[in-house]
Amino acid sequence: MKPLKKFTTSIAILFILVQLFCVRTSFAGNEAATIENPTTCKVCGMDRNVYVRSRMLIVYADGTTVGLCSLHCAAEEMRENKEKQVKSITVADYATTKLIDAKTATWVIGGSKAGVMTYLPEWAFAEEKGAQEFAQEYGGKVSNFDEALKAAANDGANTGAMPHKDHMDMGHDMSHMAMGPGAQMMFNPAFGDKIYHTHPAGMWMVNYSFMHMDMMGLRAGTNNVGNNSVGWMRGQPFNYMMIPTSMTMDMQMVMAMYGVTDRLTVMAMTSYLSNKMKMTMDMGPMMGTFTGAPMSTSGFGDSELRGLYKINNYLVGSLGLGLPTGSIKQTVDVMGMGMRAPYDMQLGSGTYDLKPALTYNGLSEDAKWNWGSQVQYTWHTEKNGDGWRYGDNFKVTGWIQRALGPVTPSLRLAYNDTGRIKGQDSQIQAILDPMTGAPMPDDDPNNYGGQRLDGLIGVSYQKGPFSFGVEGGIPLYQDLNGLQLKTKWLLNACFQVMF
Repeated sequence: MKPLKKFTTSIAILFILVQLFCVRTSFAGNEAATIENPTTCKVCGMDRNVYVRSRMLIVYADGTTVGLCSLHCAAEEMRENKEKQVKSITVADYATTKLIDAKTATWVIGGSKAGVMTYLPEWAFAEEKGAQEFAQEYGGKVSNFDEALKAAANDGANTGAMPHKDHMDMGHDMSHMAMGPGAQMMFNPAFGDKIYHTHPAGMWMVNYSFMHMDMMGLRAGTNNVGNNSVGWMRGQPFNYMMIPTSMTMDMQMVMAMYGVTDRLTVMAMTSYLSNKMKMTMDMGPMMGTFTGAPMSTSGFGDSELRGLYKINNYLVGSLGLGLPTGSIKQTVDVMGMGMRAPYDMQLGSGTYDLKPALTYNGLSEDAKWNWGSQVQYTWHTEKNGDGWRYGDNFKVTGWIQRALGPVTPSLRLAYNDTGRIKGQDSQIQAILDPMTGAPMPDDDPNNYGGQRLDGLIGVSYQKGPFSFGVEGGIPLYQDLNGLQLKTKWLLNACFQVMF
């Protein structure tokens, strides 16, 4: 398939996703009308307007009224306040969303229609006929309030354990957990690499990430290169006038995800970058060397749209489209002269990029251990308007983590294999001297890409719908194309909220 045809296909796919998003948003808007107070679930903090079909209301004998998003949160509320007498307990009728007496309602337990805050769904109906029709379509067992409450009380979302295998066989999908045990790992904000996952229909997740990379010292292939091996017109192995000594790269990123259906989620992401490079200037045998002023660039980077689809309980496939919103025409000041910044200090790719990914997520039976892996490929579809494109990237990451209450420590490995830059920027090329070579390694397209394996350790903390994570790591292996600054360490931090 030719690049243009692939690009056209990706645009068509994303257009369909956007249309589905609009349809779902319109439907959700009609469904989530203003409800009775309180509008926030006391137990998990989620918006009860979003979960209008599962919401509940408890009135105690002392006049206290408590709003909940689901039977599972209601069971938790009554367990925590078992000394208080319940005056009434109402639940939304699935068919009409009106509140009805929970004790006289007909309940459907289990089935393929994902529940709220639960491994085992429970839905209430004012009429038994409606419950029977629902069970015929989605599966599950038609039952009464006592059985439904017992199932909710014994559910892993409240006990910290996974439900019995028979419950899983009823069609439950663990990826629909909203805030229960295991969810803090599935939606871990600590990882620097975005781990793609789906959300229940109508659920939002928004996060802010900060990523820092520190590079210092030169490397060619797997060998370190000292500055005394680089110089201009000195007969050194590497003939460059400007010798990079260190560089920092900071990225701030905002991402939003929305569950269109229980299987389909859409994502949008944008970024802001800041780059700073320090260097030594070698003016040749007659003038010697001196430390030059640091070069820096900053501004908005590329953006991304992505559609994610839950293949089964463990696998999620996704396709992203990178949008060239970052500048590739950044300039820097060198010895009082303005010139086009090298490739690694530009803010974007200048190309539309296709980014397919496949993600596996596993969870132990007690919902305390999570492990998984993700493979992703970035294909820069064609050269940008300045005549070059970044090398394609293959990335694979694997992790294991353990929930310790609201805190989750993690270990992760991340491998990147990136090709050299194809083509060249004419303005960067104009700096080159055909006799002596490039004024600095970063101006040469051959000095880009390579292979790197990172080892990272992280920790995250969850409180209701909010979570925060931080992760740090170092390269365990680097094999770089040409002469480049080597990576010394990485730091990732993220704050996110789900609602």
